[in-house]
Amino acid sequence: FADVIGQEVVTRVLVGAIEEGRIGHAYLFSGPRGTGKTTTARILARCLNCVRGPTADPCGECEHCLGIEDGSDPDLIEIDAATHTGVDHIRELREQAAYAPMRARTKVYIIDEVHMLSKAAFNALLKTLEEPPPHVCFLFATTELHKVIATVVSRCQVLKLAPLAESAIAARLEAIFDKENVKPGPGVVQEIARGARGGMRDALSLADKLLALAGGEPTLDDLRRLGGHTGARELEDLLAMVEAGDKAGVLRALPDHEGGESELVAGLLGHLRLSLLAAYCGTDSPLLPAGEEERAPVLERAKRLDGPRVELWMQELLHARERMRTFPGQERIVLELTLLDLARPETTVPVEELAARVEALDAGGGSSDAAASAAPSSQAAPPAQREIPRPEAAPAASPDRRPLSPREIWNAFLEKLAEAHGGLAQLLRRHGHLTIDGDRAEIRCERLGPSEREIVTAKRNQSACARVLAEVAGRPIELAPFRLDEGEKTDGPAATPPGETPRPKDEFTAEVADLFGGVVEDLP
Repeated sequence: FADVIGQEVVTRVLVGAIEEGRIGHAYLFSGPRGTGKTTTARILARCLNCVRGPTADPCGECEHCLGIEDGSDPDLIEIDAATHTGVDHIRELREQAAYAPMRARTKVYIIDEVHMLSKAAFNALLKTLEEPPPHVCFLFATTELHKVIATVVSRCQVLKLAPLAESAIAARLEAIFDKENVKPGPGVVQEIARGARGGMRDALSLADKLLALAGGEPTLDDLRRLGGHTGARELEDLLAMVEAGDKAGVLRALPDHEGGESELVAGLLGHLRLSLLAAYCGTDSPLLPAGEEERAPVLERAKRLDGPRVELWMQELLHARERMRTFPGQERIVLELTLLDLARPETTVPVEELAARVEALDAGGGSSDAAASAAPSSQAAPPAQREIPRPEAAPAASPDRRPLSPREIWNAFLEKLAEAHGGLAQLLRRHGHLTIDGDRAEIRCERLGPSEREIVTAKRNQSACARVLAEVAGRPIELAPFRLDEGEKTDGPAATPPGETPRPKDEFTAEVADLFGGVVEDLP
């Protein structure tokens, strides 16, 4: 356990349990990839079966320690749940668990990625977890704890492993490089640790690729040649171009990250997070990097951009990462559009300054002078934009224009009504007549069938007609309820005028046709 880095809480719990004789029958290790879940489980297995044990400090030399280390110990059974998801495998495990260990003190089952088990397999495991044989210990590992059913979680001691700190990863890499006689250039170890995102295994994999490419003296340039890896300097340069609104520079920089768009977004999020910490927690926060070279650009950006603005940028990048998963193969386009959107000048203006602009516009009645005075000195004020009036449906009455006749109002009313209620406008055009007396109007409808009467008497349709009529008349007009003549026509093809489409008989279909301006046709 002394060799486990960055997981002091977990190792202290296990050491205490061993020393006090309070070893659980099932442990569930959860955490991100590469943080030591399976490795910690194997160390615990050695502690349980060492000839000196149970002990928190196994010898590493007895047959049990060596067998567990090289995977040859028959009493250590490792199962990959990703390939053994079925209930039959768990039933077989349950039957074997009843037998005593062959040579060791404890039969240890390590089930990796346990969340991949099916629900039936989980249920088959419950009885054994609840009443396990005294010689059995279950050690589960998962990267997705929320997918493990609650009844299993409640029967285990859950130990959560945290992502490793960059400093811890860098220290371990330096020790490994020293043993391997590798002499990395300045900043190489720190960049590998930063790119590992808290996972030691990812750091070792990246280091292996780097040594295969560059040999025993790798440099930062060699690390960048690997592709898909973005250093702090590249991230800072890219964010500087976004902040300056240099869209061409942003597009020119992205081809270097072909195939690594998700990693680039993760790097940008991590870099911006530091600026967020500086903005909210202060420049002396222990959460910030210790090196002055790393802290300087972070602090400068925190001064230029306030916390809410950095939050906005981070939210947009998080949305971009989700869209990349939704549209595979389009990651480059998603990233380009997101960064170009962030590069718009208004996204870098502090919220307080935007509020000041709005207040100035309100005070000045929206004049261009007020907008120009509210613009920051470092940016050119945008040209004043005049409001373009919406086109009127019909020429409304005005002091220097003659009043509209009832017929002109009726025609304009039908045209305007047809924009949102095509079917209703068509019905009124065939059967309706408008009369206006001062500020009061009435629509009379003739020869309506039963379904048509239901349409024109619907409260929603009468309200729409009243609103449109007042709009085209250019003055308040009270529309009386529709007046329907007693002389009705019957529904059906015989009652439909030539060239007209018969109205549907049910009210719902008629309302849908009116809403969308549709035509109902009877198919043979």
